[in-house]
Amino acid sequence: MRSLAAAVLSLLAAAPSGAAEMIDSVFETTFTYGGVDQRLEGSRVPLVPGACYTWWIRLAEGATPTTGLERLILPAAPSDWGDAASNPEDGIDISEDGRLATSTFVPELDDGWISNGWCVADGDPTGPHRIEVAIDGIEVTAYDFEVVLPEDYAWPALPQPDPRERSVDRSW
Repeated sequence: MRSLAAAVLSLLAAAPSGAAEMIDSVFETTFTYGGVDQRLEGSRVPLVPGACYTWWIRLAEGATPTTGLERLILPAAPSDWGDAASNPEDGIDISEDGRLATSTFVPELDDGWISNGWCVADGDPTGPHRIEVAIDGIEVTAYDFEVVLPEDYAWPALPQPDPRERSVDRSW
């Protein structure tokens, strides 16, 4: 029994200390619709150039993380990765089949939060997408979402003007 206790203690001692722990997470889509900036949580993103999807992770207080890794997994390769495929300085590697972008980064905490995002471009694929995020070598979360054609997106209701406010001098 003594050797079992020693083995358990040695395993505990070998476990990483100060590992990043996620305590909150948000996935949101931003775009301008009807002249109004929209910021919506949800797992559907409209295939509209300029619409962006961003993940936010809040880490528990403790050791400051030193490395981050994000994997963006697409259902098909986009028609063009733009600068992400051609700039070796940006820390983004594109897989040979074009369906996976792996980026490395140094997590910069803002009140315990870190984030990253991507924006829709012409030629991006529709269908299921996935983002996996690891901090200091440990996967902390993954986001499954779907990019859909504009006609398949549930657009938010636009604010309607108050009919009483239509006239500048309020005379009809």
